[in-house]
Amino acid sequence: MDDIQEILEDFLVEAFELIEQLDQDLVELENTPEDLELLNSIFRVAHTIKGSSSFLSFDILTKLTHHMEDVLNKARKGELKLTEDVMDVVLESIDMMKSLLNCIRDNGDDTSIGMDLADIITRLEAVSEGKDIPDSVEEEIEEETQVEEPEEEASEADYAKMSDDEVEAEIERLLSEKKAEAKKKRAAKEAKETEKSSPAPAPTPVPSAKPTKAAPPAKKQTSTLEQTIRVEVSRLDHLMNLIGELVLGKNRLLKIYDDVEERYEGEKFLEELNQVVSAISLVTTDLQIAVMKTRMLPIAKVFNKFPRMVRDLSRELGKGIELKISGEETELDKSIVEEIGDPLVHIIRNSCDHGVEDGEVREQWGKSKTGLIELKAYNEGNSIVIEITDDGKGLDADLLRSKAIERGMISEQEADSMSDKEAFALIFKPAFSMAAKVTNVSGRGVGMDVVKTNIEKLNGIIEIDSEIGKGTAIKMKIPLTLAIIQALLVGSQEEYYAIPLASVSETVRISLDEIYTVEGRNVLRLRDEVLSLVRLSDIFGVKQVYEPGEHTYVVVIGLAESKLGLIVDTLVGQEETVIKSMGDYLQGISGIAGATIRGDGGVTLIVDIASLMNMAKGLKINIRESMQTKNKTKTNPEDYTVLIVDDSKMDRTIMKKSMEPIGIKTIEASNGQEALNMLKSGEHDIDVMLIDIEMPRMDGYTLASEIRKYSRYKNLPLIAVTSRTSKADRLRGVESGMTEYITKPYSPEYLENVVRKNTKLTAE
Repeated sequence: MDDIQEILEDFLVEAFELIEQLDQDLVELENTPEDLELLNSIFRVAHTIKGSSSFLSFDILTKLTHHMEDVLNKARKGELKLTEDVMDVVLESIDMMKSLLNCIRDNGDDTSIGMDLADIITRLEAVSEGKDIPDSVEEEIEEETQVEEPEEEASEADYAKMSDDEVEAEIERLLSEKKAEAKKKRAAKEAKETEKSSPAPAPTPVPSAKPTKAAPPAKKQTSTLEQTIRVEVSRLDHLMNLIGELVLGKNRLLKIYDDVEERYEGEKFLEELNQVVSAISLVTTDLQIAVMKTRMLPIAKVFNKFPRMVRDLSRELGKGIELKISGEETELDKSIVEEIGDPLVHIIRNSCDHGVEDGEVREQWGKSKTGLIELKAYNEGNSIVIEITDDGKGLDADLLRSKAIERGMISEQEADSMSDKEAFALIFKPAFSMAAKVTNVSGRGVGMDVVKTNIEKLNGIIEIDSEIGKGTAIKMKIPLTLAIIQALLVGSQEEYYAIPLASVSETVRISLDEIYTVEGRNVLRLRDEVLSLVRLSDIFGVKQVYEPGEHTYVVVIGLAESKLGLIVDTLVGQEETVIKSMGDYLQGISGIAGATIRGDGGVTLIVDIASLMNMAKGLKINIRESMQTKNKTKTNPEDYTVLIVDDSKMDRTIMKKSMEPIGIKTIEASNGQEALNMLKSGEHDIDVMLIDIEMPRMDGYTLASEIRKYSRYKNLPLIAVTSRTSKADRLRGVESGMTEYITKPYSPEYLENVVRKNTKLTAE
């Protein structure tokens, strides 16, 4: 009874939240009836409530929700227009669902509500069948309770037989009844409005069939209180945020230590500093683990409701089904435990309905008459893996392809090039169903698309493997927590990105010759697999500011059965990443899930794998051709550009004339700030810079230091041209990033030779 009570309480908490969301979404839908995505979301919520109420045998709520679901289903198929009258009926059914839930919360069932649902069900059926919507019985009652002009309830013949006093007494009685009924109606309406304006109350424990027992002895209760303490989840969330900041601080401290160690190699203080940094790093990691454990719940909280569900489904479907559970002690973050329940419900219901065959069919296949569904969980690194397998009929890849073609989801050409694993993934498409008929269990094409969406929201991946006649296995890999994740840091030109490590299969280094183009797609043959390729810089529109080499890195990422090769410029390494929100103004950027702060203090964007893979489908850039174009060697003098930076017009003219014998292109800037802005704009492809030291706004040393902060200009030749001749000035020039140091006065030939050397142009 305790387990059932816990399941009921969970159902009520979830149902009240979903009903509140339905209220808001339906009102929004009425204002934007063309929003099909919102309509699909509303339909899925209704389907979830119906499924849960059916599992718990709340027949009245199930019946009501099923009829409302019929209306929403026809609306999303375009067979029904959501007019104001239709929406009135749907919203009225939502109010009725609230009343039923309150009845369940207060009485433990939905049969004690004392209300007739025939009226609302009749109206929902009329809407679904396209008939005229009958007037509400409730509206008729309200009209009858208007006391200003009471209607006669007896015929004139009846009144004729009564005396004047009897008539007056009858009228007084009727008026009195009408007033009392109207007062009752107003009170009920006010109570309903109060309920709408306040949050749904926490569900009280559902009464059990057994009489209440006496409380345990006070001594035992005191001992229990000493062992445990209740803490609000918001406090744990705040503590987790503080730990996240501490992790970021630890990462920065480790980076600073690496820099100090390199600069002061051999110094005695480094050993002591190393001990302190190591101790802080160790304590931070232990503290992080300890706080995470306070938020952890065993996945048994979710798993425990499935034996009853499978038992009821097996009876409803007339099949023998056994459920085997293992790993229920595996722990997950509370927020993930709450999110994982709904996907698992859909998967297991599908396994019972579509996967496991009828007993007679199983015997013909040489199987046991009773089907087996296995549900297990286990840890794998910083992730948890949940597997649901059945020994049923399996998925027919060819049938899935033909169904998808028939419904216009894919073309015949796409079907021919689709692997079996890709065909299995078609069940994740919205409104895709293989059921022969619509039942309370399945058949409306809703469920598996919800599974995919929810798992992707958790930064997880889901894979399907199946064999006809043998069964189906669904594997979900989810991070232990959503606050701190392990990520692979990569560089694309000058930008850095963090890719969730759970989605990374492998990294490989390839040459440009290994990239091929097949039907407009860039591909790489990786062992026995053909892998689609896309440059990360192309997805996010990162400007190509420095030339790629002959080799490049590919990060192979995966989502469900799909894989994609991301071409990146550098692999920075693995790092513990604290996910930060992008804020209101930057929220919802395609391909970006959030941001984090690197050890060096810079901001790194965290990639949204699902969105990224979707964005990659529309790219039509020939990577090999593009990269080879970038690698073309400059051979002619006019291919090169020299930027002359000097506040003296005369000095700029002298340097410009010195470049004329070479035939090299020259552009000018009158101060360091102007030159830096020209470099940032990327308008010119600068090959060499001639820089004066003493200039207004920004001197030559500062300019050189700023230029060297950009990785694209780390090898750009910077030639100081100055009248300063001291060793200190020369040393400062080297420290700031100058490549050469020319003192004034100089001969034009000398300057020409220095530029030739730095551009690799030989003298004619």
